[in-house]
Amino acid sequence: MKIHRNIAIGIVEGLQQILEKNEALRPCLNKLLKQNRKWGSRDRRQLGEAVLDCVRWKRTYEYLGTLSLESENYYWELLGVWLLTKGRTLPGWDELSKLKDLKISLPINPKTTARKIIESIPDWLDDLGLKSFNETIWIKEIQSLNKTASLVLRCNTLKQDPLKLQKQLKKDFNIEANQHNEIPEALIIDKHQNLNQNPLFLKGFFEIQDANSQRVARWIDPKPGNLILDSCAGGGGKSLHLAALMKNKGKIFALDPDPNKLEQLLKRALRNGVSNIQILTTGNKEFYLRHKGEIDAVLIDAPCSGLGVIRRNPAIKWHMNPKKIIELEELQKDILNKNAPLVKKGGVMVYATCSIFPNENKLQIADFINSKEGEAFELIKDQTFLANESGFDGFYIAKLKKT
Repeated sequence: MKIHRNIAIGIVEGLQQILEKNEALRPCLNKLLKQNRKWGSRDRRQLGEAVLDCVRWKRTYEYLGTLSLESENYYWELLGVWLLTKGRTLPGWDELSKLKDLKISLPINPKTTARKIIESIPDWLDDLGLKSFNETIWIKEIQSLNKTASLVLRCNTLKQDPLKLQKQLKKDFNIEANQHNEIPEALIIDKHQNLNQNPLFLKGFFEIQDANSQRVARWIDPKPGNLILDSCAGGGGKSLHLAALMKNKGKIFALDPDPNKLEQLLKRALRNGVSNIQILTTGNKEFYLRHKGEIDAVLIDAPCSGLGVIRRNPAIKWHMNPKKIIELEELQKDILNKNAPLVKKGGVMVYATCSIFPNENKLQIADFINSKEGEAFELIKDQTFLANESGFDGFYIAKLKKT
């Protein structure tokens, strides 16, 4: 398939924004596509595929093309190596002249090439993987994290039954969906597609949410009439799931430091037919004083490295670093200590991250339980969901009870 120069320019621009200016991958892609609405569907797909692949396999492509970050054409050359790995002919553009005689042999021999090059990860991440897991598990996990993420829907049970939604998707839109054997609301779609304009989505019949992410609200086991706090609500995916499990009864406080995310949550709640969510910014000190010892369940979907969702967001491995992770660990500790006093006696606190590494998860919870605020809690259960075992995003969930 021929690549047009205007699409190549868009790809290079996207790579610069993501890899050089640390822009978030999906918003950057969406912005590019909005700026170029005249591109055809094939061109748009090509741009998305190229940007995702070049970000995911950046280090591998650098090795294959002996690329230098110092080159003024670095991002063009990254694109050129991508074209060659796809078996395509290089266009005769000046920016690609260095690659004109390059021959690429795939697959790369693992006996003569380091794992961090084959799996395209920074040195520190490979070191962290080996420190956290044995080598066999780490190899399986990083290979799994380099695969394309599944497209998973969460049926909004306030408006539709999962089985009926499954049949409706097939009948009206020829979309094949399979129910998850452990998570009742989860429907796994057989192939990737954009469903944000699907009539059923616009009616609030479903949300896009990874299967392991859907486990979090169920670990809380909320009941209609409960008073629940989603302390790091973000865009509100888990708040909406909690509301559905509560049958829209009771109350959910959704807190986040970003007012824009909370406004987005309200829009999603309206579409989902959810009316029991109240939004508040995290800086609301009065809230923490007023509701001390009153909350039935607190959800802490903690800010984390995001290294369990590399398959969905490969840019995170280039944006993250050990220093940032240490800062996040301190933030996680502060959030646990800040929210623990809100839980009533006999209430629960669920802590979750989209990371697979113990320093943000098991070790964080162990430290909390041994702290002054944590001594009133006991660990009921916790689990790390590895991508290579579950087939979905890497996740950690811990459930604690206030005794």
